[in-house]
Amino acid sequence: MRKHINRILTTALLLAIAVIFIGTMVQYGRNYAYGFFVSYKDLMPRNATVFDDISARIAKLSENVSSRLFLRNPIRQLNAAFQLATGKKIISIAGNDMVKLKCGAYYGLFTGDFTTDKMEELASFAEKLKAEKGISTVFSYCHSGLYEDGQLPAGMEDWDNNIECADTLLADFRARGVVVSDSRDAYRASGLTMDEAINKSDVHWSHKMALAAARETARTMNEELGLSLDEEKLNVENFDEIVYERLLMGEYGRRIGFENVTPDDVHELWPKYDTHMLYEELNDDVRREGTFREAVINEENLERDPDTGYSEKAYYIYSTYLAQTHIHNDDGAPLTVLVFKDSYGTPLGAFLSLTVRDTYAVDLRSTRLTMEECVAKVNPDVVIFAYSQQTLREFSYDIAE
Repeated sequence: MRKHINRILTTALLLAIAVIFIGTMVQYGRNYAYGFFVSYKDLMPRNATVFDDISARIAKLSENVSSRLFLRNPIRQLNAAFQLATGKKIISIAGNDMVKLKCGAYYGLFTGDFTTDKMEELASFAEKLKAEKGISTVFSYCHSGLYEDGQLPAGMEDWDNNIECADTLLADFRARGVVVSDSRDAYRASGLTMDEAINKSDVHWSHKMALAAARETARTMNEELGLSLDEEKLNVENFDEIVYERLLMGEYGRRIGFENVTPDDVHELWPKYDTHMLYEELNDDVRREGTFREAVINEENLERDPDTGYSEKAYYIYSTYLAQTHIHNDDGAPLTVLVFKDSYGTPLGAFLSLTVRDTYAVDLRSTRLTMEECVAKVNPDVVIFAYSQQTLREFSYDIAE
């Protein structure tokens, strides 16, 4: 009897694997082929060896498997449903451990060691920019989730080292002379609540929190670098807004299932004062000119999916995901700022453009240039590292030759 059961289960498993493989190739075959034969080159270093070639192709395959797999979301959601049904506090999906905070938001636990080799290289690069080119550097740290104590489920405090690592990281940067702006300070100064600062269905912070962090960064630049940026331009009281209720269904919703996650309101924010901006995506043929709202905000991502009633893209309304951008603002201080950013730093950089003449923003995931080459190309007055801890823990980008 047991042999028959084993054979049935084995056959069912093999059939499931075959269905997923065939479905994946039908739906995403071109993406896999393009990654394996073309775009893998974006991951290769200069003077690449045959082993670099193989490694880059494998990395592209792995990237596609993690994001382009037939029935990926339904399988994840079925897995989450079983875990929720058993009352588990920690939900493990695709290598990510999540818990539900007391405010109702889902949160990815930060566990394991935090290596600092790349962070030391980043700090050394900042020292080099100041010593050799007179370019000041600001590290605008984008904290995630835990802005208040007592939010983790009982017994989970010892599992998470987010705050400990953040404190160590920022202390090390400050000790090396790098100016630091901490979004946790921005949170306390803003008066935002947890509900207003972070999304429940998504890994990212809210746009109001990004604006508060941008204002704190401008304040820090004035105080530490002796600049004269108009911080009041980033005061939320000087912004109009439209609230799109229950619009965003982010990454956590796609992992766990829409029925188990509260969709987020999205606040579209734009200045009450007059603005005229030129927005360009340098790695694509996109160019818009007009007010901040007309030029910088991508309102297409606010549209609801007719099938689900939600938007999975509504976080990305301040610039396009992975875009390399330039924003020109005639009314800004006569400075050029270069922002190295991740998804957290994307709206932060867009808001900062309201205070300076030229803002360039680079996501190193979509360029083969090193940081040093980007700086040489832009020749900025100030360089800003706008990164979350998620990015810093996996930071593997080329900083300098």
